[in-house]
Amino acid sequence: MRITSIIEEPFIELPFLNAGKGQGSFYVDRLPIHEATVDVLPDEVDAIVVTADLQGRERFQDGDGGPLRLLGEVLPQRLTDEILPSLKFRSEQCGVILAGDFYTVPGLDKRGGSGDVTPVWRAFAEQFKWVIGVAGNHDMFGEQEHPSRPPAANAHYLDGTTASVDGLNVVGIGGIIGSPRKLHRKSDQEFVQSIEDTLEQHPDVLVMHDGPDFPDSGLRGSPIIRQTLERLHSPLVIRGHAHWPTPLVELLSGTQVLNVDCRVVILHRHP
Repeated sequence: MRITSIIEEPFIELPFLNAGKGQGSFYVDRLPIHEATVDVLPDEVDAIVVTADLQGRERFQDGDGGPLRLLGEVLPQRLTDEILPSLKFRSEQCGVILAGDFYTVPGLDKRGGSGDVTPVWRAFAEQFKWVIGVAGNHDMFGEQEHPSRPPAANAHYLDGTTASVDGLNVVGIGGIIGSPRKLHRKSDQEFVQSIEDTLEQHPDVLVMHDGPDFPDSGLRGSPIIRQTLERLHSPLVIRGHAHWPTPLVELLSGTQVLNVDCRVVILHRHP
């Protein structure tokens, strides 16, 4: 799969509450939603929604009077009711790819908190045909690092593994490079080995939470991941973890990298 065009200006932005540092320091942020076209898409789906790092919560005026829900819990309904119909798509005919990090502490007073993201996976699974994804370095499933069972019947959790749905072959690697003693971390060597092993499956898409840097534009990421992807001529890479001002770059090998950190990209066919 290759992206043939992407509109870098979002066609809509959704307001949400982002966490600050200290009590009452939260603020209103905006989640950009972009359109992109791809050269191939399974006949069985109208579009694929791709996102990561939805580390925020709904606004007070958007809630139901209870605890503020995670941004990833409320986004699927907004996509279903408003955004996808405006593009003439139905969520039940669309897939979802999640690239990790969907938790924010309830008090919105701390950046980088870890917690249960199962409700996010289930919210997407309830509205969409299928969900494929990986864990970010702040994601837990209940009190566990990895789910003991799929978050939903139509959800596929990946970490060095493969999912094939509607003829689309997706491989995924969760977490980031770091000390393996910490949550969702792998050493350099482990991460490279995971890339090598998963690409042997000849996937259409590689989804990771961590990802390559792009030094030509000063975009943050891992040099060793970039070098590995270039050496192996990876297919389309979807990543999160480090925000880039531009969503799409192409490595020297021709590999495209789509960064969906705190953004949504809707992949669909040419009209």
